[in-house]
Amino acid sequence: MSNTTDVPLAQITETLEAYNSNVKERSDRLINYFMIAFFFTGIGLAFFYDTWTIALGVGGLNLLAYYSIKWALPESDLYQYVLSVCLGIFMAQFIFQMHGMFEMHFFAYIGSAILITYQNWRLQIPMMIFVVIHHLSLNYIQSLGYGEVYFTTLDYLEVRTIVIHIVLTGVIFFIAGLWAHHLRKYNGIQLSMMAYIKEKKAHQDALEKLNNELKISNQEAIDARLDAEKAAQAKSIFLATMSHEIRTPMNGVLGMTSLLTETTLDDEQKDYVNVISTSGEALLNVINDILDYSKIESGNLDLEEMSFDLHKCIEDVIDLFAKRATVQQLDLLYEIDHNLPEILVGDAFRLRQILINLVNNAMKFTKEGEVHVSVKHLGTLNDVVDILFEIRDTGIGIPEEKLNKLFKPFSQVDSSNTRKYGGTGLGLVISEKLVKLMDGAINVSSKVDEGTVFGFTIRSVAGSPDAHQLLVVDPVQNAGKKVLIVDDNHTNLRILKGQLEQWNLQPIVYSDPTEALKYIDGPDQPDMLITDMQMPEMDGIELARAVRAKNSTIPIILLSSVGDEGKHRNTDLFAAVINKPAKTKQLRKIVHQTLHQQMLTVKDKDGNTNTLNVEFADKYPLEILLVEDHPINMKLATRILNKLGYAADLAANGLEAVEKFSKKNYDLVLMDVLMPEMDGLEATRVIRGFGGHQPKIIAMTANVMSEDKNACFVAGMDDYLSKPIHIDSLLEQISKTFNEKSRTSQ
Repeated sequence: MSNTTDVPLAQITETLEAYNSNVKERSDRLINYFMIAFFFTGIGLAFFYDTWTIALGVGGLNLLAYYSIKWALPESDLYQYVLSVCLGIFMAQFIFQMHGMFEMHFFAYIGSAILITYQNWRLQIPMMIFVVIHHLSLNYIQSLGYGEVYFTTLDYLEVRTIVIHIVLTGVIFFIAGLWAHHLRKYNGIQLSMMAYIKEKKAHQDALEKLNNELKISNQEAIDARLDAEKAAQAKSIFLATMSHEIRTPMNGVLGMTSLLTETTLDDEQKDYVNVISTSGEALLNVINDILDYSKIESGNLDLEEMSFDLHKCIEDVIDLFAKRATVQQLDLLYEIDHNLPEILVGDAFRLRQILINLVNNAMKFTKEGEVHVSVKHLGTLNDVVDILFEIRDTGIGIPEEKLNKLFKPFSQVDSSNTRKYGGTGLGLVISEKLVKLMDGAINVSSKVDEGTVFGFTIRSVAGSPDAHQLLVVDPVQNAGKKVLIVDDNHTNLRILKGQLEQWNLQPIVYSDPTEALKYIDGPDQPDMLITDMQMPEMDGIELARAVRAKNSTIPIILLSSVGDEGKHRNTDLFAAVINKPAKTKQLRKIVHQTLHQQMLTVKDKDGNTNTLNVEFADKYPLEILLVEDHPINMKLATRILNKLGYAADLAANGLEAVEKFSKKNYDLVLMDVLMPEMDGLEATRVIRGFGGHQPKIIAMTANVMSEDKNACFVAGMDDYLSKPIHIDSLLEQISKTFNEKSRTSQ
């Protein structure tokens, strides 16, 4: 937007241009009359002095010269300068026709006055030059005795006379030019300022009108904002209520399903239970997506600032999809730039959520090939790290015209009734908004039938690594050792090669096992072999057997997919078996230790140990009070605690909980929040008001909004478990309570 002070200047310029154009047109019309008058003046003089040839010849040439230039160059000002000379020639013509009458010189002054109408002082110069040359040359010629030039009726003019005459002529021309200059300058400005004042008055009237309209609009906006705030508050209350009402029965469904898996089931029953559990988790994910979207839209989602291990964060996501990748026969790979700090400060939970959404999408739409997660270092400034995440797949791709639908809420690329892939259409929307909260941006590129790449950036702060993360074996002693890598996946080969080079090892890569065997037959023997399990023509076990037949001392590490049973039957062939994708720290440790020891047997223990075991209570003895009003949830929680070996006391509401606590010291209280007579928050406040021994109080509730969690902590609760309850989370809280109790009692 231009500066407001430029507006008057622009308007003055426009007005001046219009004014000058008007002056030019008006002066042109006036000159037409003068040119005709000058021509007929010459004709009139011819009657008296019989100078018809001069009158018609010179006068006609003047008209021809002026009008031809004006017609040929209508946009140019050249014809005005030609006019100036023509007026001087008319003066000379009249002097000649009247045989040197001195008064005829005043025709030059008449021409000078005419030129003022153009308001251009430069037009005086051509006529002035012509007049000076005319007077000097003709006066000189006549003084030599040529009387026919008819410059003056006198025989000659004195030098002083001619000089005074020329000086006075110059003064007249100067005054005429100065007058033309001032007319052009000040008339235009006055006109433009009048136009500006008029326009300013119109603007003031328009501004007053706009101001009144703005006041009305502001009031309407205030009213609309209040209505929107009320609607947002009502939506939040509705979502919180619906979340609680859905999560409460879901807690029973998923909880009882978890208990059912601990019982003896045949294969068909296990399949049914698995379907129930998977469907319940899917429904829970839908609820979580809707709640997250609502939190972000209302501005109630705040990111945590906690130190976390970047490698562990990525590997946790990869672990979630490892088994699924095996079932789909996909290569799931990840690669982390070694220039990135291992410890970052940020919200690891939300970062995992973004990665889970994107990796899940990639695997959903990829039938064969690979899904590759790469993490790249973009730069660091004052411990602030810019990181690029890319999730690349070889799936079906997305048409270019449908890419704009990806980040719209409740929108999907295929929204037809026959669509093949499900989902709420919120995952990418939530991811995009979370990325923006992390000071980043998300983008996508795709080609149909070739694959898709989702990339996003975040900005984080570098943290300090823990000392215990150092390797047990010093990697320096293994520097330069040769490691033969065999994998038919070129991306995985590149990743492994880069990792080994970073660890100062010398990788030798082959995608064909037969070529690798030829290398082993040669004189240059490797110090270690790393091989993939699934390869065409010859798998990892067959390759290991062939290598063992040639060299029994080379340690072999097998990279195998989760769920592959072949690795368990051939452990004698391998120094170590690692699930794909290999975790960076795990692979580094095993490689260095294996090279150091030249023998490391890693056996995979795969027993079916029940999560729920009565020995748990013997290990972590606690007095537990369970407060729950919902009969199904009470039955579920009681059954879980019984299977862990606990005989928990029960309370159906907050009043009963307070009464039971007044009679017995409990170590742990599992407290529901929404209950009749007295809710969990009020009961917690009453218990915290008692003196003496205080239990650890953990909320177990279906209220999962951030304000609900904060309300629990404000009331005095120590921790929070959302329903449906995950058994692992409950076990962690119980063991943590016992450890805290033990430290306190020491």
